Formats: sequence, C-alpha cells, structure tokens
Amino acid sequence: MFSPGFVPFLDLLLNLTLLVALTILSDFVESRAPRTTRVGVLLQGLLFGMTAALGMLRPLNLGAGLIFDGRSVMVSLCSLYFGPWAAAISGAITIGVRLSLGGAGTLMGVLVTLESALIGLGARSLFKPDINPPSAYQLYAFGLIVHVVMDALMLTLPGDMAVNTFRRIGLLVIGLYPLATILAGKLLSDQVRSRQSVAALRESEERFKLSMEATNDGMWDVDVATGRSYYNPAYFRILGYEPGDFPALSSSWSALVHPDDIERALQSNRDCVEGRVDSIGIEYRMKAKDGQWRWIYARGMCVRRDERGRALRLVGTHVDITGRKMAEERLVRHLAEKEVLLREVHHRVKNNLNVISSLLNLQASTIKNPEHAIAAFQNSRERVMAMAMVHEELYKSRDYAHVDMEDYLGKLTRQLSLVYGARGDIRLEAQAKGVSLSVSASIPCGLILNELITNAYKYAYPAGRQGSIRVSMSAAPDGMVELVVADDGIGLPAGYVEEDRQASGSLGLTLVRLLVEQLCGSMKASSQGGTAFNIRFPGVSET
Repeated sequence: MFSPGFVPFLDLLLNLTLLVALTILSDFVESRAPRTTRVGVLLQGLLFGMTAALGMLRPLNLGAGLIFDGRSVMVSLCSLYFGPWAAAISGAITIGVRLSLGGAGTLMGVLVTLESALIGLGARSLFKPDINPPSAYQLYAFGLIVHVVMDALMLTLPGDMAVNTFRRIGLLVIGLYPLATILAGKLLSDQVRSRQSVAALRESEERFKLSMEATNDGMWDVDVATGRSYYNPAYFRILGYEPGDFPALSSSWSALVHPDDIERALQSNRDCVEGRVDSIGIEYRMKAKDGQWRWIYARGMCVRRDERGRALRLVGTHVDITGRKMAEERLVRHLAEKEVLLREVHHRVKNNLNVISSLLNLQASTIKNPEHAIAAFQNSRERVMAMAMVHEELYKSRDYAHVDMEDYLGKLTRQLSLVYGARGDIRLEAQAKGVSLSVSASIPCGLILNELITNAYKYAYPAGRQGSIRVSMSAAPDGMVELVVADDGIGLPAGYVEEDRQASGSLGLTLVRLLVEQLCGSMKASSQGGTAFNIRFPGVSET
C-alpha cells in the first residue's frame, strides 16, 4: 500500500499523533489534579515522559542506534506549560529510555531532550502560559527554535552520519515538527483558556451570589412560559420569610400581592411580556409573613423574546420602600395640617382682632375723663395679654387645637400678681389640673379669668386690707367645666342684680356675662364672706 521508502516516515507520523492523545489525557489529569498543585505538576511530567517513551518504541529508524520520534515536542511542551518539576520528570524518563536503547545517536538523543526542556523553560518565563497562553505564531516560533537546535545537534553524530542524517531528515524536522508543536500547543492553550473561563465564570457567579445575599434588594428571574422563577435570599427576607419558605413560582408572587394592586401589577407585566414596553417599574404592596403589608418597588426588563416578540424571560429586583412610603404619607399629612393651620391662623387673627375691636368699643363708652382713659388702656392691655397667652400656650404645646389650662392659669395668675400684688398682702391661689380647652373656649375663658381676678384685686380689698383670691377649674362628671373665682374681700356692691346688666354698672362684669353666653354657659354669683363666681360651660377635654 505504501512504498518501502515511505514506511519509516509513516512511523514518524504515527509517533507524532501520540501528541493528540497526550493533550486529551493531559486535560483529564488537569481536571482531577490541577497544575497549581505539586501533585498535578508531577503527574503531568509523568504523563508526558511516559508518552514520549512510548513513542520511542516506534520511532523513525535511520540506522543502528539512530532514531527520531516526537520526544522533542513532548518534552518542550511539558516544560512550557507545566514548569521545571514536570520538565525534570519527563526529561529523566526520556533520557533513561534513550540511554537504554543505546547506539550511535545516544548523545544526540540525550542532548535533544535537554535542549527541549531548557528552551521550554525559557519560553515559559517569557510567555507565562498560565496567565496568557501563547498564540499559534508564538508556538511556531518556539517549535522552530527547538528543532533548529535539534538539527544543529546532528553534528554530534560520528563521521559522515551527521551529513547523511541532515540530508535525509533535517528539512523534515524543521518543516514538520514545528507544525506538530502548534497542533499540540494550541490544544493545551485552549485547555488553559477554557479553564480560565470556567474559573472566571465561577468567580463571577460566586461574586454575584455573595452580592445578592449581602444586598437588601430582592432579585427575581422568571421563565414566562412555565412560571418557574429564581428568588435570591433577600427576596424572601424583605417579607420576613426565609429562603424556600414558599415555592419560586409566579403564582407565589401573585398570591402575596395586595388585592387592590394585583390587577395593576399583572397589567404591567403583560405590557412587558407582549412587547408594548421594554421594562417594568411599578409600586405595589405585598403581604409579609407577620401579616403586614409592605410597599415594594419592582423594576425589571425582558432579556429574551421569541420570534413573535413575546417575552420568554424577565429579570428584575424588588426594593422595600415601606419606610419611604410612610415618610411620604407623613409629609402629605403634615402639609395638610399646615394648610389647615394656616387657614386657622388667618381665621383666629381675624376673630381676635374683632374681639379686641369690640373690647375697645366697650371700653371707649365708659371713658369720661383722662383718668378713665388711662385705666381703659391698662384694662385693654391686660385683656390683650390674656388672649396672647392662650396662643402662646397653644403653639408651645404643638397641639394646635387645645390649650392646657393648668399651664395657662399658672402664667396668667403670675402675670396678674406682678401687676396688682406688689404690696404682698393679697395671696392668689390657682388650680386647674387635668383640664384642656379648645381654642374657641380657651380665649373667652382666659378673658373671664382676667376680668374676675383683676376685679378682685382692685375692689375686694380696699384700704390695705389683707386676704386671698382662689381660682379653680375642674371637669365635672357631666362633661361640663366648672370655673370658680372666689375672694374673702368686702363682697359685691349693694344693689348688684345678677341678671341685670345695667344694674351692675361694671364694664368688666358685663364683659364676663357676654363671654359666658358665648361659651353657652351659666354663671352664679354669691356675696357671703366675700365674693364667689361659679361658672359652668361645656367643651372640656381631659388631658
């Protein structure tokens, strides 16, 4: 079938085909004992050395003791890809076998093994194949250098054998062996790149897994056709569950969405699935494990569609925005309260100015001379102060609807004591524990207190007489407020008629009656052992 002259070269070709099998076995060893371990390197050296020795048993035989095989390619590649330990083992095996075969080419055979290993180690230092595997051009240059040196080592053959050997096989070595180096080297380089890709993918997956476990955002990945999904741990924990507490299915998601939000959420998904939009962005509520509803912001997009444009796969994230939603609701509520407050302030300012105007008109009607005018200004100032103190208590408490009458009464009595109690022979006692009034009730009530306490200071203790004024305010069981202002002074003037506004003759008492009517209340006055006014009106709110 083959000519007699071609058979020896066929043996050489068969020898070189061992390289392909060698690369396959090398990948098998690498998968079980990586080259990053000492065991892996030693096993690779053993594999390359034994394969080279196997090739030496069926070499190209050019004479007694003069053989050519693929050991130069195997040893050089072993040194290049697996380093000095593997080179030492494969070289030792190869040299040992060559010495055992003996013959005229023994020295050349040993030197070829050594130069292949050394050039391979030099190329390893230059190329760094574990990081950046050499290209086909680099492998060709590497193989060419190894085998040019191999041809040069033919000079070590005795006599005319060197010239005759070069003539017979020198050009074949330079032409064929570098190509064999490219073939086997590319397979080894591809294996390195493949393992680098796998390692990078694993690292990326690990990094992604760690980031998904560390983040507070839930991630979802849905197969639209089957409904099967992937949920990362945070997806479960946002709702108070542990991973795996419910099946990773689209139906699990829809079962947890609030009934008022589910149709809107499904429509958003349908729009993306059917290609009307490319992404999903929607807020809805989902039921947590504790039964509470948590606000979720879902973002997602389609990553694969079929030929009709229908989505096959959706991926996205869940972000818990419950805190943000609550903050927004509080902000809206506060803004509404501020708007109400602003309207109320305008209303109260207008009403208070009307009250002040009415008080000044009443006061003006009693002025007969300059002394009356001065007294009128003082009385008006005290009435305005009583109204201002209501608002001071109102805004200080930050409850813009009610006034704590205990604090208010304390401040009012201290202020009146400074104005009228300078001589120190009149004691003022006040108590209003546990009573708060609405603004509409606290202003007239404050004016009533101001008028009655001021009148007691002015008229109950003439000529330096000593005594005490007692003020109390309490909540009656029937929901009314009971206000009592009493003194132990000289009593009411003769001819005082409680129902007769004209008979009393006092602007202060007239004002008190009008304010009691404004409160829809009633007033009784007695003059036994002093003067006592007992006023009852609705509108109490206990603090």
